[in-house]
Amino acid sequence: MMLAELRRYVVEEAEEDWFSFDDMLSMIREVTGSSDDLLQQAGEAAVQFVREQTIVPGTLTETEGFTPWPTSPTESADRIEHEVAAMIRDGISPMPGQICWFDLPATAQPPQD
Repeated sequence: MMLAELRRYVVEEAEEDWFSFDDMLSMIREVTGSSDDLLQQAGEAAVQFVREQTIVPGTLTETEGFTPWPTSPTESADRIEHEVAAMIRDGISPMPGQICWFDLPATAQPPQD
């Protein structure tokens, strides 16, 4: 996979708006031109980008907007890796918003008390 090109695409997308994990599959298809192992590739890319803090995972609600997960990048990456592995094992494709949403670290704000 072309990680540098995908990283640029992911950052550009996150600069525009939050995006969900399932959007990563489309991004990978566009960057690589292939539909092979999209879920596996999306999981690996998301894990790497979260670990290196290119993007921040979180939840999205109508009332709160984007809320980053309260876990470290490593813990968050491990959670994504686990959830993707379960989807692959069970033959499930992610739905919009499933697993997580992503934002850039500079714009992700922790929940306010």
